[in-house]
Amino acid sequence: MKLRLVLKAKTKKNKEIALKFNIAPSKHIGFINFITLCLNQSIPVSVSFEKTSSSGEKEESKITGIFKFETTDSNELKNLEEEEKRTERKKKK
Repeated sequence: MKLRLVLKAKTKKNKEIALKFNIAPSKHIGFINFITLCLNQSIPVSVSFEKTSSSGEKEESKITGIFKFETTDSNELKNLEEEEKRTERKKKK
């Protein structure tokens, strides 16, 4: 299974733009659990950016945002969780 984070916005001319980030298979369960937690508890999510220099020094950017996840189809999230669990079971065999 492939999992991506897709960010969408519209330009001033109402043209849709999208940015897609692949989520590594080793991060699928953690990502799904994070989304589920945020949805179930209705907690806000903070977004920021972190730069890491070649020397390993980390710096957080001054660009941040806060939003809440909403679900349009809770069954879809459950199906995604179940599919990931099946994938994990297959890997363990």
